Amino acid sequence: MSEQAPPSSSDGLGAREREGTIDLLGAIAYGAISGFTRMAADSEMARDLRLKRALAGMAAKEFHNHEDLSDHITALGGDPVAAMAPFEDAFEAFHARTRPRDLLEGLVKAYIGDGIANDFFLEISKYVDAESREVIQRASGNHRDVDTIVSAVREGIRQDPRRGGPLALWGRRLMGEALTQGQVVAAQREALSDLVLGLSHDRPGATLEEVGQLMQRLTDRHQLRMGRLGLSA
Repeated sequence: MSEQAPPSSSDGLGAREREGTIDLLGAIAYGAISGFTRMAADSEMARDLRLKRALAGMAAKEFHNHEDLSDHITALGGDPVAAMAPFEDAFEAFHARTRPRDLLEGLVKAYIGDGIANDFFLEISKYVDAESREVIQRASGNHRDVDTIVSAVREGIRQDPRRGGPLALWGRRLMGEALTQGQVVAAQREALSDLVLGLSHDRPGATLEEVGQLMQRLTDRHQLRMGRLGLSA
């Protein structure tokens, strides 16, 4: 007699909660595959071997995250491609408006943009089931190579101090564009909004006050990252 696997914590999800969870996982999965392609392209531009290796490592981690998230979407009964499709326009609009003009801007975007996304998804993961939360937390963990990226940006500014001001504006623009697109997605995906507000399950959701606090935490962490880069937030 074969031994049955223990029930998954996701097995008890209602239809609406499952829909919202798959929406969230689809958004993160699209962000991961998009991050993979852009960091791989940045790696091609890098001439310093240490920096090239760091960017390639970040790209590889993004692709691994994408596969992990896709597997969990499938386990929930979803189709990863269908789950990602609704978020393509928002992500591509963000990337179209924040296309780096050179490697230094690309490095700031890789560090700042990746950090904003990870912070946001970690915050939202509080409102999903335990198993999905674990998958999201793995995908949103810190990259081991970010210190190399930070050092390269600071060195670029040291070599040409005139870059500091424009890069600070660039970092602030990245934050603004990311928040704008996040609000667009939340407004368009009702099941995802219901998930966060606790309307699709029995666990407590976020109150309006808590949403405001969440946004403040995102801003605070962004300012810390800008400071690490030597840029004014």
